[in-house]
Amino acid sequence: MHKKGKSEIVVIGQKIQTRIEEIDISKLNYWKENPRVNAIIKQKYRDNDISDEDIEKELWEKDSVKDLFKDIERHGGLIDEILVKNNIVLEGNSRLCAYRHLYKKAKGKNDEDEILKWSYIRARIIPNDTSNEVVFSILGTWHIKGKTQWDTYEKAAYLKRMNVDYGYSLKDIADSISQTEKFVKDHIDAYDQMVANNVYALEKFSYFYELVKNKKIKELASNEPTIIPNTIQAIKENRFKRGEEIRDLHKVLKDKKAKKEFFDEKIEFNDALETTKERHPEHEDSFYNQIKKTTKILQDCPMKRIEEIKSDGNKKYILKDLCKEINNLCKKVGIKS
Repeated sequence: MHKKGKSEIVVIGQKIQTRIEEIDISKLNYWKENPRVNAIIKQKYRDNDISDEDIEKELWEKDSVKDLFKDIERHGGLIDEILVKNNIVLEGNSRLCAYRHLYKKAKGKNDEDEILKWSYIRARIIPNDTSNEVVFSILGTWHIKGKTQWDTYEKAAYLKRMNVDYGYSLKDIADSISQTEKFVKDHIDAYDQMVANNVYALEKFSYFYELVKNKKIKELASNEPTIIPNTIQAIKENRFKRGEEIRDLHKVLKDKKAKKEFFDEKIEFNDALETTKERHPEHEDSFYNQIKKTTKILQDCPMKRIEEIKSDGNKKYILKDLCKEINNLCKKVGIKS
């Protein structure tokens, strides 16, 4: 182990003394609580115990780790050191995996210089008594508003941990990552929905995120509670092709025929959406959408507004002009007024 230097990092008002060293890769362990590693464990192993060898195997199957392996080999080492506490790799598990495979490659070639080169990895060591709260704050700063960002599921798992395990309010978390409280709440709610419904396919996170943040769906579900569980079932059955499609779900829900096809007959979402577009042209074309909105405005026109128009010639003229153009269009398309 070769000492390289000392420095400090400041997080949640605390100064953490650190030192930079080269550490023997055989003495290090992966950290199961790291949001990225934990996401892999949740996806494949659920809550079962997992060994260091299992973690390494799962990490190595990711294309991003293989790409990292090539980058580190090309550069001849790390650009950023890993973060270690008590020989546990808090941050940089993918880099450790890449190093270990570079070591195996060198050993396979029996290249003594290369074996020595990849036997040690540069690490920033933090004190053994550093709390997990501080560790998670460091990781959040680095991976939510800093360098390489976690994917959305990993981010949500981190936000959940800060809120539940360490008691930070949504506002405190939002402030610390320069986001809104709604951003934090929606991510946590989406994470909770996935866990509650035993969905471990991490790529499905965007579907749940679109679902929990959609105000129109929430409004409809307040009167029809089965909408949410039925939609989650559709997600699990892969009847949405992309998470973004859920943004249009309210259109299907407002059409009885399309909703029945989607929820009861279990057709693909796009097919149900086509049904509602055929029956409601305003869902596809802004021209008809504007007409629909205008019709609704006129239907709901309050008596106060009617009296206002009666007594104002300019306002009455605007309505008269609209009436004239409607009559002209009706004649052109063969509608008798």
